[in-house]
Amino acid sequence: MGPIDESPANVDNASSVPVPTPSATPEPAPVAPEPTPDPAIAETVTIPADADASGGEWDLLKEKVQGLVDTDQLQNQWTQLKGPLRLLGGLIVLIIVLQIYGGILRTIDAVPLASGLFELAGLIWVANFSVRNLVRSSDRRKVLDGLVGRWQRVVGR
Repeated sequence: MGPIDESPANVDNASSVPVPTPSATPEPAPVAPEPTPDPAIAETVTIPADADASGGEWDLLKEKVQGLVDTDQLQNQWTQLKGPLRLLGGLIVLIIVLQIYGGILRTIDAVPLASGLFELAGLIWVANFSVRNLVRSSDRRKVLDGLVGRWQRVVGR
């Protein structure tokens, strides 16, 4: 069996749907519903043009900005935020310095003999400091008094 041909010659009249005939009176076109206003825009604001004003919107904006700057509110906010802003700036600088310092240390560590040479230099410095300042008891007392004095300045006593 092949496809069914539904051309007008092969369609039975008894099973066909009656086609409406156009009437003499045309039907009226459907009326478009009234557009609903956008809830985000409740109303429009109009600024009337003042015949006496010379600058318009720019002068209004300038007056508002000067009103903000002239008040003590801006100065009060600055004094309140000065401490936290300094703290935040200090933390950012500290993080940047630590990142740079870490990069320098990683670079030095990548050099094969650098770490051993730095350890050797540190041992030589400690030995030199010990021979000069820790052999005699009077020199040891000066070093300990210096350390105690520094600690007192840090603690604040």
